[in-house]
Amino acid sequence: MNVGKITDMRITPWRGGKRWVYSVTYDEGLQALLGATLETHRKFGVPGHVSLVAADVGRPRNVPGSSFDKMMILSRAEIDSLCAEGWGVSNHSMTHAAFTRGNARVEIVESRKVLEDALGRAITMFIVPGSNDNYPLSREFAAEAGYLSVVTLWDEVNLPDCDLLKTGRTPLIEEGFYPFFSVFDPYSRLCQARDLGGWVVDYTHIARPREAMASPPKEISLEHLAQRFEKVKAVGGEEVWLGEATEVQDYILCRRHCRMESSEEGWTLFCNGLPQGVQKRIVTVEATMEDGSKVLQDLPVRDGLELPL
Repeated sequence: MNVGKITDMRITPWRGGKRWVYSVTYDEGLQALLGATLETHRKFGVPGHVSLVAADVGRPRNVPGSSFDKMMILSRAEIDSLCAEGWGVSNHSMTHAAFTRGNARVEIVESRKVLEDALGRAITMFIVPGSNDNYPLSREFAAEAGYLSVVTLWDEVNLPDCDLLKTGRTPLIEEGFYPFFSVFDPYSRLCQARDLGGWVVDYTHIARPREAMASPPKEISLEHLAQRFEKVKAVGGEEVWLGEATEVQDYILCRRHCRMESSEEGWTLFCNGLPQGVQKRIVTVEATMEDGSKVLQDLPVRDGLELPL
């Protein structure tokens, strides 16, 4: 950057200087995602994210009473293939049980290592299983487990200064749960996120034809998944970052631990206290030039960085 022509510099709230962010997550990591659901993601260029029960990787789901019990869960090789396409992965507990003082450490803390060993990759996000009844213990044990974020079932837009240990998710489902019985809304939270400069994290399990659904309050039809992605792009245009959830998490943490300072010599980017678990270490810097134009640049960061610009 030509320092002599710069009048101001800042780190943008979202990567690439985008106005707002959209992500989508799939609980359980069903192998059936590899069919039409994955093709829909490829068609619209939207990265996905799967949250896995640590004890179920590469085997039939073992949660008696679940709508998806006995369905095959993605294997390590299949997860590797998805991640190579830009997808992400998180932990969804050891067994999907209700949390108690007696089992919380196994379900939240020990499960992380089990999942990391099974997949051979770092796991830094925890998605609360079941209901928000499991959230208090999830948050309490998050630091011990080493998670950088805890994702809940509160339906809300996450702002740039959000509490990552209480990240909200918006249901991407055909029908709402008792007693509201809401129906699919392709615009849900999108305009709010655009106006507030926030982050929408959609939640579902799988997309498939309506007639094949086992549980409409937990699934979305293929038609409506495509419609949702169409509306994300229609509302967002060039202003929306289609971000994989852990990549967005990492960007937020990088931004929070970096700062710009000016002096007579120019501008310097500092980074201090960046958590060790952050995988993608990048911030976007926006320079305002003398003529009022803006220049964006992605910069790699590390803890202890002092980078003159």
